[in-house]
Parts: sequence; C-alpha cells; structure tokens
Amino acid sequence: MTRKLSLLPFFILICSSTFSQEKYEDSIKNIIKKDFVNIKTTDFKNLVPYETEKGMGYLNSKNNKIVVLPNYYQLDFAKPNLRGNYNNIAYFEINSNTKEMEVSLQNWEIFENSSTKNPIRKEYSKGFYVVNNAIFSFSGTYTYCPQLFKYKIEDFAIAIKENRYAVIKPSGETLKNLDFDYSHLDLVYVGNDKIWFKYKTTEGEQGFIDMSGEKKLINDIISNSRSQTEGYFAFIDSEHSIKRKYYGYSIESNDELYGVLDLLTMNWLIRPQKIFKIEEINYSTDKDLGEGYNVEDRENLKFYFLVREGEKEASYYIDDKLKKFIPKR
Repeated sequence: MTRKLSLLPFFILICSSTFSQEKYEDSIKNIIKKDFVNIKTTDFKNLVPYETEKGMGYLNSKNNKIVVLPNYYQLDFAKPNLRGNYNNIAYFEINSNTKEMEVSLQNWEIFENSSTKNPIRKEYSKGFYVVNNAIFSFSGTYTYCPQLFKYKIEDFAIAIKENRYAVIKPSGETLKNLDFDYSHLDLVYVGNDKIWFKYKTTEGEQGFIDMSGEKKLINDIISNSRSQTEGYFAFIDSEHSIKRKYYGYSIESNDELYGVLDLLTMNWLIRPQKIFKIEEINYSTDKDLGEGYNVEDRENLKFYFLVREGEKEASYYIDDKLKKFIPKR
C-alpha cells in the first residue's frame, strides 16, 4: 500500500506536465490560426515563402502582397498541406481541406537507414556482387567500388579503371556505347526508369547519354557543371530531412553559370546565366500526390526556383519566366 502511494506524486507530475504542454500547444495554435484566418484553403497553392532578417512569411503569388508576417521559419509551399516552424519553438501542419492544424513542440528527426558494410574487393571477381541492394564484392581491376544503380529492376554500376569510366553489368561486361571511353560519367536519375549520364569523353566531347547510347546536348552543357536533381526540405531537421525530388528538372551549375535543364525534353528551362545563383527547386500543388514519386505528376505542380542575386543576403523565388516573388512594401 505504501509503495503505491509513493508513486502518486510521480503520476501527478506527469499528468501536470502533459496538461501544461497541451495548453502551451493550444496557445501557439491560436496564434497561428490568427495569422492564417484570412487565407482560404483554395489560396494555399498561391502562397510563396519569403525571407527577411526577422524570419519567413508568405506572400500571394498573384500580386506579391504579404499575407503572413515573417514570424516563421522553414516555411514550405503547399503540398497540398502547409508546413512550417513557428518562431523556432513549434512545428505545425495545416490541412488543405479542413484547415485543421496539428502543432508539435518536438523536433522529429528522420534518418536514412544505412546498414551497408564496406564492400570487399576480390581479385577473382569479374564484375561485382550485390547483397541486400548493396555491392558486397567487386573486381580488383577497378580503382574504386563501382557505383551501383538499378535500371528496369536490373543491377548495373559505373566502374572506374585507370581514370576511365564505363557502365558495367554484374558480370563485368560493359554496355554498348558506354565502354571505358569516358573521362567522366555522372549518373542523373530522372525517374520512371529514365536515366541519363552526364559524360565527358577522353577526347573532350561533353553532353548527356542514356542507357541505349543516345546522346543529347552534345557540347551544349555548362562546362564542369554539377547536376542537382534532388534536395532536402528542412522542416523536420536541417541536416536529415525530407528528400524532395525535382521531378525531371536538374540545376546545372559551376562557379559562374546557373541554369535549369528539363531532363524529359532535354531542353533548357532556364538557360545558363550569371544573374541568378539557383539554389534549389520547389513546387506547390493542390493535389495529394501520396507517398509515391512519378515524374508524370509534375503536370499538377507549379515550380519555383530559389535564387540569390549577387551578394544579397536574402534569397527569393522566381518562376520559369524569371518572374520575381519579392514582397511589395
């Protein structure tokens, strides 16, 4: 009996703490509701985040007028719900249908589960051997562990031998037109079983080549550029966050030039230029895209490009017509 009574203050403390947290969350929820009270759910797709020294807010893309003051951080576009961080103390999500809101004081973290062990190099292996979707062993003829990828559920890899690149099968056989004739091969995964390689031949030719050997943009790319086809949305955690695909677009850049390439049509959406430093691609949608990823979904998306101009501190968004989304004062 005495033992049971001794636990009573502990349970009272837990209940009191839980009640206090719920009350605190409710007070924050009321503050956020006031900020969004005049915004209809049908207008969620028109909201564009903007950044100031005080924080982030939303403007209306139709007229660039401020609709939410910069009391927030990590605001995202509608997908179709709105998500963000209020005053660096609480995370929220607003439902695009009901406008109901969830608030949490916890900083949830998502980490990619990586249990892959270091691969083993075996001199007698002709190509590479895969275990649990990771390369377990590979031939000693390759300089490094080949870069594994899947194409139509089959395993392939980019291998390097004496500073020359090729695409190989597990047997070690190279693909036609993707033999060891390249001084560089960079895998660019589009989605829907579409893969490009940004290549540079040993003779200096540059461009993109696919698994069948078809070439595009021959010597019409940004020299020594980096391809970026995915990014992270920092709502949950700034370092380990939600991976966001760019739906068939790629940021192509070097230290001077920045452009956006449409990997489905292989045409420049934003031709290489020096004015804008393009940092990331984002999008809004009023459709629930679910958990899957399909590049065909981009027909339901409105794309925005986060850019920095010159030495200005604050970034801002533009669209593919280079329209700037900067708050009107």
